[in-house]
Amino acid sequence: MKGLASLIYIVAGIVSFFWSMSVIVQELGFIGGVIAFLFAPITIVFAPFYVGFAKGNWTLLAITYGGGILASIIYAISGGEE
Repeated sequence: MKGLASLIYIVAGIVSFFWSMSVIVQELGFIGGVIAFLFAPITIVFAPFYVGFAKGNWTLLAITYGGGILASIIYAISGGEE
């Protein structure tokens, strides 16, 4: 079960990062994308909310935060730290 939780963390993180960067590059251009890459944790936190409120698409928020929450629940059910 811990392997499944780890896989969900990794997949949700990678999808969230690349999708967030894609949104930033589309909205702010290449230079905005470079700046967003330098501040990647901030980008991953705020980009899903921007997409949700500005575009009405809450899928990125569900993947970013929902994936983390789901993986955390699976990890806790599996017994946590060994």
